[in-house]
Formats: sequence, structure tokens, C-alpha cells
Amino acid sequence: MKKYFLILFFLIGVIHQAFSQDKKTGYDFNRVIKKIRDSASSILSMQDSKDKAFYLYKLGSSYTLNNADSSILYLKLSEKIALQFNFKEIYPRIHTSLGQVNRYLKSNYSSALYYNTLAKKEKEDLGIKDVFPDFNIMEDYAFMGSNTKTEKLLEKIKPTVFEVSLKGKNSALVGQVGQCYDVMNQNDSAIKYSLLALEVNKALPDGKRWGFPYVVLGKVYLKKEEYKKSLGFIYSGLKYILANKFEKDIQQAYVCVANDYFGLKNMDSSIFYARLSYNLGRKSSFNEVILNSSQLLFKIYNQQNKFDSAFKYLQISSALKDKLALQNRINDIDNISLNETVREQEKADQEKQKNRLIIGFSLFFVIIFSCYFFYNRYKQKESIRRIEEDRKNKELKAAQDLQLSMLPKVLPKNADLDIAAFIRSSTEVGGDYYDFFDHKGKALYSICGDATGHGVASGMMVSVTKAGLNGIDALPANTILHKLNNIVKNIDLGTLRMSLNVIQIKSNEFELSSAGMPPVYHYVAATNKVEEILIQGLPLGGIREVHFDLLKRNFNKGDIIVQLSDGLPEAPNLVGEMYDYERLRQLIENNGSKSAQGMVDSLIESVDSWLQGQHNPDDITLVVIKKNK
Repeated sequence: MKKYFLILFFLIGVIHQAFSQDKKTGYDFNRVIKKIRDSASSILSMQDSKDKAFYLYKLGSSYTLNNADSSILYLKLSEKIALQFNFKEIYPRIHTSLGQVNRYLKSNYSSALYYNTLAKKEKEDLGIKDVFPDFNIMEDYAFMGSNTKTEKLLEKIKPTVFEVSLKGKNSALVGQVGQCYDVMNQNDSAIKYSLLALEVNKALPDGKRWGFPYVVLGKVYLKKEEYKKSLGFIYSGLKYILANKFEKDIQQAYVCVANDYFGLKNMDSSIFYARLSYNLGRKSSFNEVILNSSQLLFKIYNQQNKFDSAFKYLQISSALKDKLALQNRINDIDNISLNETVREQEKADQEKQKNRLIIGFSLFFVIIFSCYFFYNRYKQKESIRRIEEDRKNKELKAAQDLQLSMLPKVLPKNADLDIAAFIRSSTEVGGDYYDFFDHKGKALYSICGDATGHGVASGMMVSVTKAGLNGIDALPANTILHKLNNIVKNIDLGTLRMSLNVIQIKSNEFELSSAGMPPVYHYVAATNKVEEILIQGLPLGGIREVHFDLLKRNFNKGDIIVQLSDGLPEAPNLVGEMYDYERLRQLIENNGSKSAQGMVDSLIESVDSWLQGQHNPDDITLVVIKKNK
């Protein structure tokens, strides 16, 4: 027995010596890299090593509060190289930074929670002790809406957070407690801890003061509709906010200022700061700022009856809300999964405490039982997943078939007209629609529309529109839109809207009316010029009893009409540049001698080249009508 104890103590000594040597030869994280961002190309060209992993980590972390895409790119490269060289000391630093960028800029709270939980475990494995080890996890729970869990962790932190911040001369800790309360809409507590952060700031020189508590105070008083007080805090801390050079804080401050001016009815200032924050948000991929600023710009332009601008920002905010709503559903699912894992872990820990002295066969049977249990759970989950996936696929196929059934089976046959059409959805079920209605051979109605969003909901709007059109007599185009708007409004599909234009083609002229659609292009063969015809009008289903404008144009031999949705002119290339309406107009002008199908082929070939192989993010629809006689 004594011999075995001697061997045990010897092994402990060897392990301790190895650990001590590792500490002595550990990586030096205190090195400072000057102008780290300017060195990006040099860092990327380095041979893979621990140094390269460290420099990439420093580079990625410098973007954590400034540019989400750049931060994630460099941090993931650092993680890849660190894994290659088993560089364990840097793992928690990389994962903490990934947690921050996913939480603050990408609004991906489940990913943030994953990385921060991973970083906490890695620190424990390395023997690194934090004053508040659950601080980042607490913030993640707050943003995920798990208020009970957040409060539980806050109770551990609140008693000492002010003293720790004051002692460490760092107002961030107590300020982030204020931010958690702001996220949970507990305004009084958010004010209390943000003011405590400003107390810590007073003990610091100007260059070391943190500006974000002023942003939190501004946001809280904005929610309380005390706009002047909100502006007062933002402007009081603006020099610190700008000096910190954190794009996240600067953009949130500008959004707050824009909303304050909106509340004070100062629209020019509100537009200025909303546009500023929107452009900065796009640059740094900050989803919260993009959404808030685009929603505000929509409200302002809608009040000012600038419907084109309002519609633009409505589309942007709606698309982003859909994206974030999907992400929130994923967050909820991940949160449930995490809770289940935590409960299982707690259960396993309790069993371990009870059975610490039980070894051998008992442990063997526990392992066998656990494997069997998790295997069965896996089989059950996989079975449920397959059933759910089959159900969704069947529903999606039914919706797709319904959408296709809404489109005309054949194009109208007319000796005077050469007609071609094209539609390409961005998802399985798109929101674009085109149709034709012939009135006793005397007039042809050409319809082109774009429902809000994509998927089953937009398919419903297309169905309602087609049914409404089938029930309306041959009338002027603007009267048709007026009646159809009331039909859509009476059905009340919530926030769903339908943009639509209607063209009535007679012998040598056409009439046009539009509800929130892009321009119609009229190629005039006699002059070889293209007229861009844009009619202002709200999409269908928004306001009852809206009246629409009607325009008339001559339609002579060789003339061409091009109707389209916004998917083509607003298609982005790989660097995010829009195809643009002027490029489209010029292309139509250059191909005016072609047939209707030839015009369609030229336009699609051009936009596909512009997309550079990527999938079109929005539906693309074209209707081309050429006068033959």
C-alpha cells in the first residue's frame, strides 16, 4: 500500500513540475502591436505559427466593436491556426471576442452564449480566475430575453461590482450591469448603475473614460419620452464616445439622437442622424442600428409623403426584421437545448457526488445506461426532425404549386403585339406575379406585381390579388387599382402589402397606373430613346380608399414596354453594389431593335453577369411587350 502512495506522490510531482514549466514558458500576451489594422496584409502573409495566431487574434479583437465581418474573419483564422498548434492559452481570448461580436453587432445571441460558455470552461481548464466568471454569460442571457437567469447572475455581481470597477479604474463592469437592465427594460436600475459608471469615470483622466454609460442613459430616457434629457446625456458624453473609437457605441448614440429629434419634431436633424447611423451600421454590419435607423427613416418619409424613400426603408427594415426574427427563433431553440444540457449536467454532477466512492462495475453500468439513454434520445429527436422536415417540404411544395398556378399558362396571342415574360424566385415560394387579361380583343391588360417578402405569406397575397383581378370588369387602370386596394384591405392580411402596376394596351396607345412599383420603361422606336415612367403610389392593402394616378402614352410600331419588379435593378454584386436603374434604362435603349424575348434574354444575361454567380436575393420578374404593327 505504501508503495502505491509513493508512486502517486511521484506522479503528482511530475505533473506539477510540467505545469510549472508551462507557466514559465507560457506565451507572452502583454506584447503590444502598434497600428495592428495597418499590418493586416503582413500578418496574413506570415507562416502559420503561434505568433500568427496571436497577431490575428489581436487584429480580430480590434474590430470586435467596429466591424462584425472583419472581426469574425480574423478571429476564426486565429482559432484555426491555434488549434493546429494546440495553442490552448489563446483559446479563451479568441472565444470571448467571438462572443462579444456575435452579441453586440450580429445580434446572434445563441452563438455568443456558446462562445462565452466555451471560453469560461477553457479558462477553468487553464486555471485562470476571473472576478466575475459569468459576466459575459449574464449579458448573453439578458439579450436573449432570459430575464430570470440574468437576475440570478446579477444577484452575485451587484454587491461588489461598483467597488471592483472603482478599484480597477474601469467603469465598464458597472456600466454593463446598467446595460443589462436597459435590455431588460428595467429603467430605474439601468439609470442607477449607469450613473455609478459615471462616478467611476470621474476618477479617471479624460482619455480613459468610457462613453457607453451616456448612451445607455440616453436610450433609457428616450424610452421614457424625455427627449431633451436623453439628448443632454448623449451630448455630455459624446467626446468620450468618439474618443473610445468603438463604432458600436457611436452608432447607437446617433440612433438615439435621431429618435430624440424625431420626438421633438425636428425632422431635418432626425433624418441627418438616422442616415448617418444607417450608413455606419451598414459599414460595420451592425444589425440593431441598421434596423432602428431604417425604421425611423420609414416613419419620417411616410409622414412627409415621400413614398419612394419610405418604401425603400420599409423594405430594408422588413427584410432585416424577418432575418432577426428567424435568428430569434433559432436563439430560442438553442436556449431550450442549452437548458436541457445544463439540467443533464447538474443531474450528472449530483450523481457523481453521491457515488464518488463507487467504482468499477457501478461506473461501468452508469456509462452503459447513459449511452443507451442518449442514443435513444438521439433516435427520437432524429425521427421527430425527419417527420417535421417532411411536413415542411410538403407544405412548401403545395405553396410553390399554388404560386405557379397563379401565373398564366400561355402568353396572349396578338398579331399586333410580341410578348415575352420571365420570373425567377429567390426562394421556393416567391412574392412576384405577372398576368394578362384580354378584353374582347379590343384591349389587353398587362399586370406586374411584387408582394411583401417571400414564402407562403407572400403567396397568399398573390392569390388574393389574382382573385380580385378576376372579379373586376374592364376599367381604367387606376380604377382597377382603387377597387383592388379596397378588396385587399377588406381581407386584412396584417402587414402584408402588394405592389402592382396595370397597363391597358389599346390600338396605338397605352394607359398606366402603379401602386408602389418600380418605373415602367417605354422604348420609343422613332427616337431610339427610353422614357422612365415612375408613378407615385402606396402599395395595395395599406390605406383604404386610395386613388391612383393614370398616365397615357402613344404606342407605335417598334415601341416596347418593359414592366419589372425591383429584384433586377437592385440586384447586388459581390461587393454589394446595386445593378442600378440607369444601367437598366441604357441596356433597354441599346437593345430596342430586338424582339420581346430577345430583350428579356439581354436583360437576364446582363444581371446574371452582374451577380457573378451568386443567387439573386430578391425575386426577378420581367414583362416585355413590343408593338409589331
